[in-house]
Amino acid sequence: MLEAREVSMQYSGTLALDRVTFRVPPGKVAALIGENGAGKSTLVKILAGVARPTGGTLTLDGVPIALASVRDADALGIGIIHQELNLCPNLSVAENIYLAREIAIRGMLDRDAQEAGARELLARLEHPINPRALVGDLPLGQQQIVEIAKTLARNTRILMMDEPTSALSAA
Repeated sequence: MLEAREVSMQYSGTLALDRVTFRVPPGKVAALIGENGAGKSTLVKILAGVARPTGGTLTLDGVPIALASVRDADALGIGIIHQELNLCPNLSVAENIYLAREIAIRGMLDRDAQEAGARELLARLEHPINPRALVGDLPLGQQQIVEIAKTLARNTRILMMDEPTSALSAA
């Protein structure tokens, strides 16, 4: 489905990736494992359009792609969840999920539709979190579920998570 072929990344004299090939097959979970500084986050950023490689090619469904931005990746159904959660603690779960992509009818915010959509996404993730709850009142693990739901709400085909457990407690 998604492939990085011979991808390299150089930052002002530092070679972060040296001709890396990585494939994400359809319908499968692929894990990228390595030591700190091995380039895992750099590769994920390239695959999500956050950074542009200095060499190599990316393909999606066998077709070469060029990701100039996160919006390009998003338009192709590629989503990323970064190590640091990107949520607004003072907004509800539903508001966070639809932030900057609000559902509106004739220019008026449709909170009921957003809450229903959030409820459906959270049920798919098997976490019946109240869509009206404030994100700041949720435990960190549930906040991460909200972040996943937010990414899936964009019709994401490929979901990448950069060190998803780094912010979680043992519990």
